[in-house]
Amino acid sequence: MDTITPKKRARKAYRLANRIMWSYLRLYLAKRIFGKRYYENRINSLHEKNALRIKTAILDLKGLFTKVGQLLSVMSTILPDAYANVLESLQDDAPASSFEETEKTIENDLGESISTLFSNFDKTPIASASIGQVYKAQLKTGEQVAVKIQHSDIEALAELDLNIIEKLVKRLSFFLKIKGIDHVYKQVRLMVEEELNYSLEAESMQRISANLSDFEGIVVPKVYSAYSSSKIIVCDFHEGVKITNVEKLAEWNIDPKEISERLITAFCKMILDDGFYHADPHPGNVLVNQQGEIVLLDFGATAQLNDEMRKEIPILIQHIIRKDTAKIIKSLQKMGFLGNDSDSKDVAGKLVDALTTFVQNEIKIDNLNFKEVSIDDIKGSSLDKLRKEIGIKELATTIQVPKDWILLERAIILIHGISATIAPEYNPMDTVKPYLKKMVLSKGGLKSIILDTIKQQFGALIQLPSELNEFLNKANDGKLEVQVRNKDARRFYALGQQFMLLISILFLLLMRTLNNGKDATNWMIPVCFGLGILLVYSVWKNRKPNK
Repeated sequence: MDTITPKKRARKAYRLANRIMWSYLRLYLAKRIFGKRYYENRINSLHEKNALRIKTAILDLKGLFTKVGQLLSVMSTILPDAYANVLESLQDDAPASSFEETEKTIENDLGESISTLFSNFDKTPIASASIGQVYKAQLKTGEQVAVKIQHSDIEALAELDLNIIEKLVKRLSFFLKIKGIDHVYKQVRLMVEEELNYSLEAESMQRISANLSDFEGIVVPKVYSAYSSSKIIVCDFHEGVKITNVEKLAEWNIDPKEISERLITAFCKMILDDGFYHADPHPGNVLVNQQGEIVLLDFGATAQLNDEMRKEIPILIQHIIRKDTAKIIKSLQKMGFLGNDSDSKDVAGKLVDALTTFVQNEIKIDNLNFKEVSIDDIKGSSLDKLRKEIGIKELATTIQVPKDWILLERAIILIHGISATIAPEYNPMDTVKPYLKKMVLSKGGLKSIILDTIKQQFGALIQLPSELNEFLNKANDGKLEVQVRNKDARRFYALGQQFMLLISILFLLLMRTLNNGKDATNWMIPVCFGLGILLVYSVWKNRKPNK
């Protein structure tokens, strides 16, 4: 399939990398001479120039470099916008392999000729990508099928490209000293190796088909296992148009809002309920037929949230609601996002503060009161400010993103893009909210939030207010330099006591109401009365300024 020799591919890739690194180095040196304004006036132009250089090289090299470019295009939280804007236009296409190579692959893998297995087999592929190509055919039993076959030389080409990318990663790591970049490369390599195994893809199709069997209006093509192998997949052929073809949807009298809602609901089920999902839902892989059914295609990229991660997501949300920084960090460590080394402590603190602020202010998750939010809202938010505050080097030192979460980000962005295209007035969060609420409230979530909060407050009653504890911890870490007058400290302490007394009274009344005033909770009334007297006394005692 590829006409460029291995040595030539390697030379082109290394030459491109050196050219880009030197271009940034020259501008950085010029900044030291001519000043910050000189640098700022030229950096965006250089980003665009280098992004176009990468795109041109990828289109020339093709192979695995196309997939790397696609992955870069969705990493908008790390890369400058210029890269995302240029690389997002990359299409995973490639010259078709000859029909003779296709015949040879079928005979070698299935042990029989095309004429023996199929009553009809179109010699021209209907699509060709970097790893394989697709033909339309008909089985001897009459079923119309799609036959997906790998290019004959793809395994050798993939190994070559992965080795080139590995060397580029090591060179980048040497110059920029980015800790954790090897982890990123390993994740990309694992993704490619999985996509090269068509047996895994067929199993993924069958698994997702079973999970969505009771979900109306979503179609996963049936796999014919007897005709499939590690290099071949034969499945039902489905007619349809790209889901973003709004003109055809209108012609067929199909409501795009209903289609968008159904698609998002299906992915909520796959991701949040089943923990296994289609990770590449770009419009070419999501069709709509004339009956209004959504057809999912190409399951080469699927991802799974393991049980530990799925269990930890609602726990993380609960910790955010409680503003428990230590437990937020612990949850992120369990999920594989944060390291345990002391070097990552400061950056982790910034990440946690930004995450908590975003969830509580931009999404309003406090008390499960979700506010409408869209991807566009993230720009200018605490997360966007964090991205500008923490550089790539700091971020890479702290964050180690598992491949399933890279794929999850891509899937979410693609689904949001489809929804915004076909039904811009529809808010996807209206569909996502019930799933998030279900996760937070599952397994005693709300009860756990209340009880843990009260435990923290009662612990502080016999020690110091939680806010003062946090203040002292920061001071102990050398992060604060303040002077506090004695009477101000006493007033702050009194306010903390009053707040916790009020919280305790409200909690006891709430628990008695939830238990419908049962005899077992009668003791709560006199306790509330006693706490109320203490609260009134504390307010009276500290009513004067000098108190």
